[in-house]
Amino acid sequence: MPATPFIQVILPLKLEWDPYYELEGAAVGDRVDLVFARRHYVGVVSAVNVVPEAGFKVLSAVPSELPPVGVEEIDFWRRLAAYYLCTVGEVYKVAYPMRQVESEKVTARRTKAPETASEEAALVLSSAQESAVQAILQGFGAGKTVLLEGADEKTDIYVDLAERTLSEGKSVLCLVPEVTLSRQLEARFAACIPGVLRFDSSRTVAARRDVAKAVRSGAPYVVLGTRSALFLPHRNLGLVIVHEEQESAYKQDSPAPRLHAREASILLSLVHHSDVLLGSSTPSLESLYNVERGAFVYIDLKRDFYCETELVNLSAETRKKGLKGSFSLKLLQAVQACLERREKVLLISRYKAAQEESLAELKTFFPSAPDKLLVTATPASFKTLKDSSFGLVAVHQADSLLGKEDFRSDERALQVFRQLQLRTSLLVIQTREPSHPVFKALQEGQDARVFLPERQAVGYPPVTRLVDIGLLDENPKRLAFLSSKLARSIGPCLGPYAPQGREDARILRVTIPRDKYLKGRKQQIAAAVAAFEKEHKYIGHIHLDVDPL
Repeated sequence: MPATPFIQVILPLKLEWDPYYELEGAAVGDRVDLVFARRHYVGVVSAVNVVPEAGFKVLSAVPSELPPVGVEEIDFWRRLAAYYLCTVGEVYKVAYPMRQVESEKVTARRTKAPETASEEAALVLSSAQESAVQAILQGFGAGKTVLLEGADEKTDIYVDLAERTLSEGKSVLCLVPEVTLSRQLEARFAACIPGVLRFDSSRTVAARRDVAKAVRSGAPYVVLGTRSALFLPHRNLGLVIVHEEQESAYKQDSPAPRLHAREASILLSLVHHSDVLLGSSTPSLESLYNVERGAFVYIDLKRDFYCETELVNLSAETRKKGLKGSFSLKLLQAVQACLERREKVLLISRYKAAQEESLAELKTFFPSAPDKLLVTATPASFKTLKDSSFGLVAVHQADSLLGKEDFRSDERALQVFRQLQLRTSLLVIQTREPSHPVFKALQEGQDARVFLPERQAVGYPPVTRLVDIGLLDENPKRLAFLSSKLARSIGPCLGPYAPQGREDARILRVTIPRDKYLKGRKQQIAAAVAAFEKEHKYIGHIHLDVDPL
């Protein structure tokens, strides 16, 4: 049968189908210039030699000067779209945003500048690290994702595994949750591996374009980047590393796909048949649960350390007049001793404004203390501090971490406190709830698995999965009416409820059993929402968030 000149194309739009166009000689992955709904787009050919369905108006497309998209990329997009209940066009829009496409057009004919090489240094592992590497390789050999728990020493293992992967002619992707961590890891990798590529929002458009070209060239590479690096045109990927996999920054809230880089990395590995290593100083309960059920292999690289942890009961101190301002006398005495030893003090406050207030108050008690010895941070920012150790770490407002409404708050609080223990030999926590389960788990050296029975009892993740159906509407009456009606059509769900501080939004939360019917139930939800949008002419007001945080 002679080839037909018709193709289907993925557009950077929320479409449930791939439109038909006419173009001879195209191949899957080619990028083409076209018009859709009177607007110009760059599309990606998803199928060739097709016969348009009856009733479709077929327009002509023309070849683009831009390099093609790999079939592995398209496969990855489709897996993400299926998992996160969005369209492949929405994934394409995130993978190749308009600004990037326009930059590619301008520089399509430019010659790529060489990558800068660095002088290599020999990597020497400790016996514990060597043993961990061998255990990781055994896990990879069994086809398992590996969870590695450890502090700073795990980064040398990343480098060792990357060197092994490169020696096999394959490439490495190492994801980090924050730009600052990307820069820190770059120095460690670059000391042993020349030409490491960094891809994150701090790089210029031109620099990111050069990284994409280097990746597309097919030569083995190591890329360090934030979650956007998942969408590089990866070739022959042999290893994916997710550094500090527990971090919430890996979750994309908007736009679709509302992915989590940890799960997306595993989907990417299925496309490339690559190994996956999840590294963490305080693993997430989701990953620990996967260890418990045999899906992941767990490697313990935790170093022996001693951290004295003291809980200061603020209620008791108030009764016996043991406070000066918002600081307990016990904490002030610990600060005094630390300063006398010329050691640094790290003060953790709940948010930036409180951080500044707390520091100002503390300096009234120690006016002559050098500024360099008093360091402040929030629970979110201390992880990016250049200083790795302190004589004293003090948590000023610990109870703010013990949330009442978020079922993950206890897990996150325990992770923060355990990470702080790694920074010091003395951790002082001021609290009015010293008997709280988080503090009991902290003092007993337990990890997030201590909260698993509670999650099982109430049916929360990781033993179940969540899908949030979000509605946005500036008309409050219409929002209230339609969100309630959608809740009735969906069936058992929590909602509609308003996110904190929002009057124009409602959320329906659906809990799904984690069993063999999970994928089908997710698709049923997506189909029900799509039918509701069509029936009520409510397109553009509803979005789906799979595995919300």
